[in-house]
Amino acid sequence: MRKISYIGILTMLAVSSCVEPFDISSEIQSGETIEILLVVEATLTNELKQQEVLLGKGRSFANDSIQPVAQNANVSVIDSNGITFLFSEIEPGRYASDESFQALPNVAYQLNIQTAEGNSYASELVSLPENATLTAVYAERITDDLGIEGIAIYADAEIMPSEAPFLRYQYEETFKIIAPLWSPFDMIVTNRNPPYDFALVPREQEERICYGTQPSNRIIQALDLNRSGNKVSRNLVRFIPRDDFIISHRYSILVRQLVQTPDAYSFYRILEEQSGNESLFTEIQPGFIEGNISNTSNPVEKVLGYFEVANASQGRIFFNYEDFFPDENLPPYAIGCVFLGAPPTINPAGDSPLMDAIDSGFFIYVRDNEGEVGLPAGPYLTARRACGDCTVLGSNEIPDFWIE
Repeated sequence: MRKISYIGILTMLAVSSCVEPFDISSEIQSGETIEILLVVEATLTNELKQQEVLLGKGRSFANDSIQPVAQNANVSVIDSNGITFLFSEIEPGRYASDESFQALPNVAYQLNIQTAEGNSYASELVSLPENATLTAVYAERITDDLGIEGIAIYADAEIMPSEAPFLRYQYEETFKIIAPLWSPFDMIVTNRNPPYDFALVPREQEERICYGTQPSNRIIQALDLNRSGNKVSRNLVRFIPRDDFIISHRYSILVRQLVQTPDAYSFYRILEEQSGNESLFTEIQPGFIEGNISNTSNPVEKVLGYFEVANASQGRIFFNYEDFFPDENLPPYAIGCVFLGAPPTINPAGDSPLMDAIDSGFFIYVRDNEGEVGLPAGPYLTARRACGDCTVLGSNEIPDFWIE
């Protein structure tokens, strides 16, 4: 599940539904209080699932106050047929629909929010745009415009022949992690008094092979479509430099394509130009983007966010580093992994540096010291924990979708 950092919004412009610039710098300099009381991020799709709405509390530019999340709100979506879909708070600021549902063609939807403070908000009515289907996701070895060699992830789509689609992409990437200094044994302290005793015991869990997962963190929109008839091709979704740790072994990416309305596309385009961030919940600067949500009783209140209804489709691929860089050295590990030394089991003062290293949790047993570190070193080599315990960087549970 994606974790949202509810800090605020980094933008310099505001946009109405017709995307008009709005400069508030003069208002800030005049000392007026400009408050953004609610931050909303919500995308309803044609996928049959529990839909989600993210809510945060903004800040006043005058007093620089900020609150992390908007909790205990009543959230619902009402469609033009009069059907209401209720949402419940599943974690602070994150609301999920009580039942799975999907956006349908020729039906309009409205987001409604009532905060714990009693303020009511509503979005404009929004309908699904024309559909475009993701048809292929693929990877190629390329050298980018900066001369950096790496792997490009592309997406192809099939579109309506008469339409100019507005496409936005998200992704979630998962990668195998193999700890380079892993040992099948852990070291424990069996006697905490001088002369101190230690023992090697088999590890109780998988700590050599793990899997890291991270979502996209920027807005990705198809700007210059390579179009032929009802097909568009080679929309660049992701570029990974060849020395990036995440492609060292096996890598998978789930690409999600969203077909946006022109207004939604403009909203996210300006957000990307000003901040480069995927989420609205990023660092605030003196400005905001006005979306399609307003306070029903106080229209002049600044509400930051957008209720989007989009057609979604997705695809996943896997590849190994050797598929594109055969017989070549792997990228460096996430951190530098060298022996940090061999702490003595006991020193002249009667303390045990080895016991202190084990107790700290920052170091891990690698193997016996076979002369790599000379006296007065101890008999065991140690390294930073992440070098021998992959759970520091990922999960030791194999993802359900994973294919070797």
